[in-house]
Amino acid sequence: MNKLLIIGLSCLALSACDQATDNKTESTNQAASLETNTPVQQTTAIESSNRAGRVIFELHCAGCHDPGPAHAATKQLALVRGEDNAVIMQRKDLTTDYIKYIVRDGLLEMPPFRPTDINAAELDNLARYIVDSANTYTPEETQ
Repeated sequence: MNKLLIIGLSCLALSACDQATDNKTESTNQAASLETNTPVQQTTAIESSNRAGRVIFELHCAGCHDPGPAHAATKQLALVRGEDNAVIMQRKDLTTDYIKYIVRDGLLEMPPFRPTDINAAELDNLARYIVDSANTYTPEETQ
């Protein structure tokens, strides 16, 4: 037990030393920038993407909303809205604004998706993809 405590404290101490070094380097860079009047360029690891609606749907939505009884949201919608309105990719009554609202705020068991999960452009793509898929869908009996 003592060994684990010593290891844990050592890790904390080392991480604190690393942060102090990073802060000192950052403040030195900023001071140098002020002296020479050159801007400090900040680099970020986060870059926004603009994934297609189909990609977003397959990544975040298909697990629950694909057709079939094995998908929880489709099964629940079949119970609540009826079999004809169970698969969202076939529903002609959904608007892009409604889809974006539900994706951002969630509904019942569906969690809300933050802008860090799906950015605004991707949300637009997703909503258009769902509405366009529903508009082009024709039931098997009429094909």
